[in-house]
Amino acid sequence: MLDNSARKELEQRKDDFISMASHELRNPLTALKLQTTLLHRQLGKQGLQASALSSMETQINKVTRLVEELLDVSKIKAGGLEYVRESVDLDALLGEIVSTMQQTHLSHRIQVHGAVQTNLMADRDRLGQVFTNLISNAIKYSPGAETVEIDLSTSENAVTIRVKDYGLGIPREQRDKIFDRFYRVTDPKQKATHGLGMGLYIVAEIVKHYGGTITVESEPGKGSTFQVMLPCKRT
Repeated sequence: MLDNSARKELEQRKDDFISMASHELRNPLTALKLQTTLLHRQLGKQGLQASALSSMETQINKVTRLVEELLDVSKIKAGGLEYVRESVDLDALLGEIVSTMQQTHLSHRIQVHGAVQTNLMADRDRLGQVFTNLISNAIKYSPGAETVEIDLSTSENAVTIRVKDYGLGIPREQRDKIFDRFYRVTDPKQKATHGLGMGLYIVAEIVKHYGGTITVESEPGKGSTFQVMLPCKRT
């Protein structure tokens, strides 16, 4: 049985390995993505070769996102993520994300209700991570042709974004753990989902950085609603 010091050393070695492996994978993935994109442009969008390249690009993008998330987890453990400060139009940002995700998830309907109608001083890419992860999770845990609803509202002091799905739901005993690093919701009665359990951990870290809160309401078999509240620091 390991004592505390040995356990901490083992944990640190694991974190160091994840960080180094992620950095080593990043460059060849970038090169592979570039070459695949160039080939796709030369071949056009028709034919079996173009279809195969599209599938390759999709898989490369998945692995790239995985590597980026591993790097972010390492940065959080090492002291925190990097942030830039810029004026962010939340409605425009969400519109772009929803449009992109709708094109790649045709079996789902993503509906947006309301509007924020304000800009925040924040990091656009980091906020994009928050919304992309929440919508992606809603789709992932909603098998079949389900609807994902996004409700936007603004009060005097905060903006609120609610992402609701009608999917599998989260068992009560697991709700307190879903924002932990590498934690994945499990249900022996349901088909296993892909992922390493990093997305919500990163989301919670970003929301916390901006002094916001993230909560979840869920009922097994009926779906989940994630709510993000961010203080209004208007431009």
